[in-house]
Amino acid sequence: MIVTQWGGSVIIETFVAEPKKWSSELLEQFLQNRNSSEKSHKIGGRWENQYLEIDTVPGARAVMRQARDIGKDKLGISSIILYESPPGSQNPYPPFWFNVAGMGEITGLHDHAHLSILSGVIYLQAGEGCGDLYFRKEGVDDLNIRPDVGKMVLFPPFLRHGVHSNESSKERISFAFNLFPFPLTLCKL
Repeated sequence: MIVTQWGGSVIIETFVAEPKKWSSELLEQFLQNRNSSEKSHKIGGRWENQYLEIDTVPGARAVMRQARDIGKDKLGISSIILYESPPGSQNPYPPFWFNVAGMGEITGLHDHAHLSILSGVIYLQAGEGCGDLYFRKEGVDDLNIRPDVGKMVLFPPFLRHGVHSNESSKERISFAFNLFPFPLTLCKL
């Protein structure tokens, strides 16, 4: 586990338990159900987020639990995992999704600050040169993190981040999620 202090925030890099087995299982679940995913929006001609019901990707539960536990143990953050859109939210999608980037595609700079308390991403398919995850903050050099299959990166949801261009010949596929404060306060929604 790598714990990095950057720009006044803490970012954790770790590998999920049994990373090759777990990643291949979740990747297979995604690929089997990919055609039935709901898509939220396109950026640069690419669907930015692809959503599936948790029952179609049951492998996602264990990794979000692991992220919740790491957040509690290493960061002192009490969080809850939601498998559907938070009650009262304007966003109709569940707070977890898949991102697929082909050759030359990027994930633009963004944050997840609205309601969540901890954000994460896990790489399910990542080839050499598939594009580093980067964090950007004014007055601080960018922090770049190389994607590896089974690697999980946890970070505060307010940090602006993106992914550089995929220069490999295979798709970069990741699973991202947000965890919410526990107890969940509905008036914030």
